[in-house]
Amino acid sequence: MREAPAGSGFAPGDRVAAFSTVGGFAELAVAPVAQTLPMPDDVGFAAAACVPMNYLTMWFGLTTRGGLRAGETVLVHGAAGGIGTATIQLAGALGARTIAVVSTQEKAEFVRSVGADVVVLAEGFRNAVAELGGVDMVVDPVGGDRFTDSLRCLNPLGRLLVLGFTAGDIPTVKVNRLLLGNIDVRGVGWGAFARDRDGFLRECWDAVVPLLADGRVDPPIAGVFPLDAAGDAVALLEERTVLGKAVIEVRS
Repeated sequence: MREAPAGSGFAPGDRVAAFSTVGGFAELAVAPVAQTLPMPDDVGFAAAACVPMNYLTMWFGLTTRGGLRAGETVLVHGAAGGIGTATIQLAGALGARTIAVVSTQEKAEFVRSVGADVVVLAEGFRNAVAELGGVDMVVDPVGGDRFTDSLRCLNPLGRLLVLGFTAGDIPTVKVNRLLLGNIDVRGVGWGAFARDRDGFLRECWDAVVPLLADGRVDPPIAGVFPLDAAGDAVALLEERTVLGKAVIEVRS
């Protein structure tokens, strides 16, 4: 930290992670005090950079929105990506079992390495999950044509968490499925929720960081790129070849 206002609780030289209002591809950035978060000394900057969006989103999703309980089973779509790996690790830390959905055997090996309990391929995942006894929660950042089969994977009182639509299509739901199955569909919009509630961002951070410090959460980093190669990192995201997170190092 270069500068901090009086009464902020921070001082120049503190190690912090932050949300900038204008983006983070810069050596210097300004962040509101409420969006600046203290980093423990034993947590590295690259690991901490992975936490503010995906891990805090999924802490909110699994706990506040999903009400996840120890012993439940979570189906994770897009499991090899940032949201997916965060879900696998946080759900495991909360005592849940995870079933990861991936598109290739390479991704299957990767998600096992980050903690997935069971891995199934996207094609035919519904039947595979049925053979495993169904699930209590589905985490879905993908949307598209998987959505209805995901609902069919839920056991009674199950919850499907909607986080995005990387497949491109925004699915619809016939609400009679919810009625007949006693299941829920719940939106997860962590940013908007946290923005309107003073202290909630810090509350989520303080819940997740101890898991990072003791190793229960270990963000997988696909690569660390220098600032002048930020475009290359973004291109890899567009190509959907990143396993875990790509990190931009603003200073070598």
